[in-house]
Amino acid sequence: MATDTHRADLDMVAAGAEAVSRNTGIISEREQAALRAATVLVAGCGGGGGVVEPLARLGVLRFRLADPDVFDVSNLNRQACVQADLGRSKPAAIADRIRTLNPSAEVTVYSQGLTLENLDEALDGTHIVFDAIDPTMSSWVKYQLHERAARLGIPVLAGMDFGGKPTLYVFDYRRNPVPFYGRASAEAHRENRLWESMRWIGRTQVPSDFLAVQTDRRLNGGAWPQIGYCVLGLATLTARTVVDVLMNRRTRHVVTMDVHAAVMTRPAALLHRARLPVEIVRSRRALRVASRRDPLRPSAAPQPPRPLPERLASVLDGARLAPSAFNAQPWAFELLDDRTVRLAHDPRRWPAAVQDPLGWAESLGCALGSMAYLAHGEWEASTASDQPADEDGTPAFVGRFHCDRLRDDVLVRQGALGLRSTHREGLLRTPLDTATAKRIELLSAERNLALETVTGPNALARLARTELDSAMAADPASDAQLRAWLRERARNDSGRRSFGEPRDLLDHSGATGLLARAVDSEAVPRALARQLASATAGVRARRLRDCGAVLVLRGPRRTVADRLEAGATLMRIWLALTEAGYAAQPLGGEFGRPAAGLGPDGDNEVLAVLRTGRATATPPHQGARCRIEDSVRWAR
Repeated sequence: MATDTHRADLDMVAAGAEAVSRNTGIISEREQAALRAATVLVAGCGGGGGVVEPLARLGVLRFRLADPDVFDVSNLNRQACVQADLGRSKPAAIADRIRTLNPSAEVTVYSQGLTLENLDEALDGTHIVFDAIDPTMSSWVKYQLHERAARLGIPVLAGMDFGGKPTLYVFDYRRNPVPFYGRASAEAHRENRLWESMRWIGRTQVPSDFLAVQTDRRLNGGAWPQIGYCVLGLATLTARTVVDVLMNRRTRHVVTMDVHAAVMTRPAALLHRARLPVEIVRSRRALRVASRRDPLRPSAAPQPPRPLPERLASVLDGARLAPSAFNAQPWAFELLDDRTVRLAHDPRRWPAAVQDPLGWAESLGCALGSMAYLAHGEWEASTASDQPADEDGTPAFVGRFHCDRLRDDVLVRQGALGLRSTHREGLLRTPLDTATAKRIELLSAERNLALETVTGPNALARLARTELDSAMAADPASDAQLRAWLRERARNDSGRRSFGEPRDLLDHSGATGLLARAVDSEAVPRALARQLASATAGVRARRLRDCGAVLVLRGPRRTVADRLEAGATLMRIWLALTEAGYAAQPLGGEFGRPAAGLGPDGDNEVLAVLRTGRATATPPHQGARCRIEDSVRWAR
């Protein structure tokens, strides 16, 4: 019996059959044969590169890949590349990826992209085209691709990603050989009139939550935002559509799914879709207003600000996200060199009506805690930090932070800082897990501060009752000056963007806010105001009861240094909770005024009270933040 010494061909056939064997039952034998016999041209390997791998795994063996671009870091969030591909030609990198999946694959690469000269060659013998050409870069080539494909009867699938809505347009030129089905003109493409050449996408296909983004880009320009799961969704829709088109089945002209709406509850999804007509009207109005606006006269370009050192820019941006009472953000930063920043109190950002003269210091401590959270460094307190700021508003420096280097996991820590927020809604009563509880105890002990944890339904109920009694005894008019200061700060758009609305800053959002504003109104009779105040206090007391735990941080608070330490510790505890998936809310404003029943314990005063637990809803309001440039200056 002869021995077969040349089994490579048989092994290749066996491996090819085994590679797609799990398709059986979903992909028929004839469909699998059509995929193996197909040649797919992918024009544009940025967004288009994502469809290549699913098609290769489905069984397509012949690809033609065209793109003149190379991969860069900004592509990593969505495109078919890894760090090792950065700087490489997109089609060449994707071709190597296909060959690692299937060495039998035949891949032709057009590293110069599609051009008028190579377009006929690329289309010759192609069964189906995926068009992901950027119209801002090659509008006329994009039109010529469709015109020549229509002349040859080659179907073209054009992909778009609208925020969370991947959308595939099927131009089956075997049945209707008109470029873009007549919905975009050759003149618009030849003259590079972008938005006119894109009319084929249809306004109603853009989801309501992305239409405002599209309008902004039309008015102001800028990069088109794209997200990974939308690109992957587009690849999913394309892979199935390719199967049906290759089998000569009729398909929808527009194949799409709204990922955002798909995960919403049914009422929220209906509202999401119902907003579309409203957003379309807003979009058209904004475009009309912009078209009527007189062009601005050219003026001398302002001198660009001195750029921040990259390392300190990251650190200071984290400090900007620190919490502060009434979202006052009373900090100022002075850069001494590329690694050293002085931290100061800006009196213009702190209300004089607050009874605690050093209340701002906890906020600065939180900013300091954010900086130390992001970077290894040294803090040197100022010996004159207890002195008030000058009357002209010159900041009083409390110390300097020298940044050595960013922490190894700085990206993860930036995520925790961005996620941290004040959660005023109900929380689950599940207690803190053991690891998190030990971690925050250690953080407090390292700074010689005492931490008391109030947990359990009985203890929390007692705390809620004493807080209710204290709130009922308070004078509603005591915060009148503070409310006036907050309203004054929010009189213009800039103030609202930087600091937020007064109702949010005084914890007057949601149902509590409605009751609180009614109590403040002079039109409400005093007897009714008393009942409304009782209802408001009841809502706040119920928040104390409905949580996993209340954390009480105790220590000295006589000096600015004490307050800075308290704020820094509070920030680290809050971030530890955020990292572990817990929500938190400081009680008694943001800092300072302790909850009822939590008075001084000898020399250990109450520094902060945190209500914490697992959240079941997203906070309805995110505190506005000043730009970092508004808080930073270079030392003279």
